[in-house]
Amino acid sequence: MGTLDKLHRQRIQYSIISTGGYFLVYILNNKSPIPLYAQLYQQIRSKVLCGKLHPGTKMPSSRKLSQDLCISRNTVGMAYDQLHSEGFLVCRARSGFYVEDLDITGLQATPNQNSYEPMRQETEPETIHYDFTYGRLSPKLFPFLQWQRVTNECLRSYKEQMVNYGEFMGERGLRREMLKYLREYRNIQCSIDQLMIAPGTQHCLMLAGQLLKTSTSTIAIEDPGFSGAYFTFTNQGFRVQPIPLDHHGLKVKALSTSNTKAVYVTPSHQFPTGSIMSITRRLRLIEWANEQDAYIIEDDYSSHLRYDVKPIQPLQALAPERVIYISSFSKILSPAIRVAYMVLPEKLARESHRLTENSPSPVPFLIQKPLELFIQQGNWESHLRKITKYFKKKHDTLLQALNQEFGDTLSISGKNAGLHLLLQIKWPMTTEELVSRAYKAGVKIHPTGKLWVESESSPHTSILLGFGGIELGDIPVAVRLLRKAWLD
Repeated sequence: MGTLDKLHRQRIQYSIISTGGYFLVYILNNKSPIPLYAQLYQQIRSKVLCGKLHPGTKMPSSRKLSQDLCISRNTVGMAYDQLHSEGFLVCRARSGFYVEDLDITGLQATPNQNSYEPMRQETEPETIHYDFTYGRLSPKLFPFLQWQRVTNECLRSYKEQMVNYGEFMGERGLRREMLKYLREYRNIQCSIDQLMIAPGTQHCLMLAGQLLKTSTSTIAIEDPGFSGAYFTFTNQGFRVQPIPLDHHGLKVKALSTSNTKAVYVTPSHQFPTGSIMSITRRLRLIEWANEQDAYIIEDDYSSHLRYDVKPIQPLQALAPERVIYISSFSKILSPAIRVAYMVLPEKLARESHRLTENSPSPVPFLIQKPLELFIQQGNWESHLRKITKYFKKKHDTLLQALNQEFGDTLSISGKNAGLHLLLQIKWPMTTEELVSRAYKAGVKIHPTGKLWVESESSPHTSILLGFGGIELGDIPVAVRLLRKAWLD
């Protein structure tokens, strides 16, 4: 009886109940975050699946079981009702609940997908104080008051649109505002019917892949490059051909031997190296596309964020019929609003309209309309100026701290744009050891191995430092901790 004594001391309810000639134990814990009825449901379900409750066994009445377990009859009733609705118990009029005759061959007595037990979340240890994860943004940067205002305006003034499906390409009002911005600031030339609103960059890549299926079975990508593009294309069944880079950008000569009619590039700020594709290389890439009747997928992910240098003209402005242009709001507003946009060549735009003629937009109206109003009322431009200025401070502070703490013991690339710096370590230490030591010092960083498709060309010690989410004042402290962890 040692176990039962322990349950008494912990004030946990239990009962040993005779059911069908067997003595079965039910244990309920008031301190558990799982509701009592869910605990009872799980235990009865488990006993049915493991064979301890045989088919046809009569279950105790709700009154008796509630008395034995010192819980309310409603709690037992809720557990029985759930088991009945899922087919584990059958209810017989004026007789009660019985165990259903189930074929449980191959089933295990484990909680099912509908289990009420809360999912255990993987949380960061308390020792992590500074996070250089790429893609994070600080909550203080989001324009909550302006966004709340335009959302309320949307709910007040656009009730009819709120209860209807929208066009697959996106709300026309938002696309009109986007066209004005793209023409003025990025020199993008297109019609409203070529512009599509989508829930994220990878969704754009998926749609681009669908449109290119009939013309190619291979898509070339930069190596290193955005791993999300690699996985999106491979999951669609494409053979992905990695193309190496140099300081001018993607090597077009290597591309010419790849036997593909599509290539994915980040020419304005190559991810992750930060290099800018030279105009000579850009023209050669466009020449390749014209000769091969091929398409260039241009990801202009950091076009908004330039520090000390002017934005680079996109490839789409040079060859609108050869370039699928993609960008998003994730780096400026928030990745959580899930809004990206894609400009298609006219030929692909017509094909997209044909394929999606009767499909609704995958981006909710309650996101698209507030964003339209946000841009229309001038909030976007003012927010962009404010956040670019703030990110420049972060960029400069991180660069200064790295130079001050590490000097010439590491090389830094990815400067003057975007939300990250790429570090190449010059002392003998593996990337895994760098990450582990930083973690123990309370600083979270990430290795870059997944960014290289050809693993043998991946540098042994490289680190990507994202500065979008870390606070400005924390940057020098975090870098100082990295130096102590790595060099002391």
